[in-house]
Amino acid sequence: MRARDALKQALREEFVPTLRAAGFKGTYPTWRLQVGDTTAVVTILAGQYNEGTYGTFEGAMSVVTPAWKEWLESEFSGGWYEPRKPGREQYWDGIARLALTPLNRSGGRSGWTIDSVDDAKIVALQMTEALNAGQLANLLRLTDHAELLADLTTITSSPPFGKFHDNGWHWDAGYPDALIAHAVQLSDHGGPEFKAACQRLERWGNPRPAAINAAQWARGRAARLGNEE
Repeated sequence: MRARDALKQALREEFVPTLRAAGFKGTYPTWRLQVGDTTAVVTILAGQYNEGTYGTFEGAMSVVTPAWKEWLESEFSGGWYEPRKPGREQYWDGIARLALTPLNRSGGRSGWTIDSVDDAKIVALQMTEALNAGQLANLLRLTDHAELLADLTTITSSPPFGKFHDNGWHWDAGYPDALIAHAVQLSDHGGPEFKAACQRLERWGNPRPAAINAAQWARGRAARLGNEE
């Protein structure tokens, strides 16, 4: 049995029922939960070099908000980003992206390796344990816009950090990504905090064009929604 098929079968025992109990819908490798206008996504990512009974896998989780989807579609459509229909959101669409982390990981690894059906059963159990150890609850917490903004405010108030999994979130390019996310999400609300977030983004030491574009885009969205004069 191929590694992917072995894991897919093993996940049906406890992992999928855990997600179903929380309200998630979908089938391997992606499950989604709609909370108001926000979507929580849980997905299994397979390694690039999986072959036969050998495979490496990661559990990935994200929160997709309307503001962030609009920003991705505006800035990156025609490039790497493919707009999604409602109910088809993917992990990569998330403003908050998190790794499902093994409870007893070694060497900083955030994924799992299997080479047999028995390995797959062990990994499925470990993934379920990770969900139940507060990681699923944290994902659901971030579907609350106030909680999401509170985390972003804390993260952007911290010193610059590296690319991956810092502050518990995954960032492709580190601190500037967090500044962009903060300004984009605050465009839902406008006000002094939003204006300060845009100014901080524009003043960032060596901003990428996307950072400047994001501030301008966020101001335009806030104005369109009537949240900024």
